[in-house]
This record gives sequence, structure tokens and C-alpha cells, in this order.
Amino acid sequence: MTRSRPILLTLACALLVASLGFVAYKTLHKYHRTVALTDEKEVKVSIEAGYGTVDVAKGDGATLLNANIESEGEQQLEDIISYSKRGGVGYLGVSINADKETRGERGSHSITFNGFESNYWNMRFTDAIPISFDMELGLGKGIIDLTNLRVKDLNLSAGASSVTLNFGAPNKNVIEDMTIESGLSKFQGQGLCNANFNHLKFEGGVGSYVLDFGGELKKEVDVDIEVGLGSLTIIIPEEIGAHIIYEKNWISHIDLDRSISEREDDNYYTSNYASAKGRMNMRVEAGLGTVKIRRN
Repeated sequence: MTRSRPILLTLACALLVASLGFVAYKTLHKYHRTVALTDEKEVKVSIEAGYGTVDVAKGDGATLLNANIESEGEQQLEDIISYSKRGGVGYLGVSINADKETRGERGSHSITFNGFESNYWNMRFTDAIPISFDMELGLGKGIIDLTNLRVKDLNLSAGASSVTLNFGAPNKNVIEDMTIESGLSKFQGQGLCNANFNHLKFEGGVGSYVLDFGGELKKEVDVDIEVGLGSLTIIIPEEIGAHIIYEKNWISHIDLDRSISEREDDNYYTSNYASAKGRMNMRVEAGLGTVKIRRN
């Protein structure tokens, strides 16, 4: 299985922490930035966070982005938040990484890590137009609540982060391919069927993962899950029919809900798979660890 992005990101975070000569604590700085919504038909958002807490949710419909930042290091917002518009499509880039000025002053072999626990990015997005998210989180925490946003596309990669992803209501847009990569981290997905995806791919490296497929599902979807080392819990609502393909091996263990039975070798079905309005075809691959599949 391929998990290059989350593993490389995890290694980069580990090298960053190992290279710290000292931790410098500074006065807490607060910043505010908004981007107005004009005539855009959709927006593509790229978020790259090397460290800190990233909090994403729905905001005011008339404002494309409303960002509030708390940081122990001084920030130049024009360097880390960029926006342009071409052909009715908005392009928003957010890059939250180590302070460039500090790196330049102290040389290429010394890094001042400006208190990542106190770097907090609160970002609220419009629900008026479709949004495509491409997020890459390094070391820290991600609170990603996409409830009531019009999500057109979602690619989420987490290195050494604790991440919660939530869809609390049905997404009005269809996500054709939804991708989640999690390295050395803890990940919890809630209301995943509300995302309105056709295909979901989840890749986990080393960590603890919970995938709760609660929400609304009225079609047939495909799910591919690959996990290296750790624990994986999958929750499938009782009204959803599921066909699960899991190849048994001696280094991993699968713990199935009593309502799921093996009809063919390595093929497991819920009793309502043929009759359910919402159906899920799921392939699970696991290395060393435990896979639990539950119904609720």
C-alpha cells in the first residue's frame, strides 16, 4: 500500500522537533483578515500548516474568509494568506509554517519554534458557493467542521496531528473522490456519509483511527481503507447496507459486529445489503493492529 505523503510529512515533523535548539516564548499577537465574496462561482482553498491548531468551520455567507489568528510569533499576513481570482474561480492559499524572518536571522541550521501550542488559526468560510479544500497539516491539531458548507472536493493530509473531521449535515454538493491521509496521528471522522462522496479513500500510517459513517446515504458508494499499524474502528449505521472485503492475515485481527456475516471467503455482508437504499462497498487492508466494525 502507498502512504508516502503522510509518512514523509511525519518524518519532516520529527526532524523539525529534533532540530530545536531552544523554545522561545513571545508575547501573544492577534491578527484578523477577511476576504470579501464578490462574483465568484466557486473557490479553491489550499491550507498548509506546519504546526499549530487549525480550526475550520462555516461563517458568514457574504464573506469568503474570516480569519482570526493568535500567534506567539509576529506574522506578516500578506506572506501567509494569498487570494486571487480568475475566470469566476477564487484561489485562496494559506501557509502556516515557521517564521521566515526568524529562520533568516538565525541561519539555516537553527530554528526558533514559536510555541506551536499557542498558534491558533480560526478560519470561517462562506456557504454561498462551492469550495474545494486541499489541506496539509503537520504537527498540532486540526478541528475541521464542514457542516453546512458546500464542499465540492476534499483532500486532507495529516502528519503528526490530532484531527477531527465532521459533516454534521448533508453536503449539497457531490464529492467525486474524497481522500484522507493520516500519518503518525489520531484521526476521528464523524458523519462521513453526510459528505455526499462517491468514493472515499483513507490511508493511515501509525495511530488510532475512528471512521463514523453516520449521516444520510441514498446511493451506492465505494470506500477504500488502508492502515499500517494501530487501531481502526469503523461505525456503519444500521440502515446502511454494507459489503466489506477484508483479507484475513496473522498479524491483524478483525472484530465484526454480530449483524455482519461472512458469505464468501474474505467477503462480509450486512443482512440488509440487498434491500438498503444506501449501500457501501468497502475494502479494508490492515497491517499490524486491530480492526473493529460496529453498527449503530
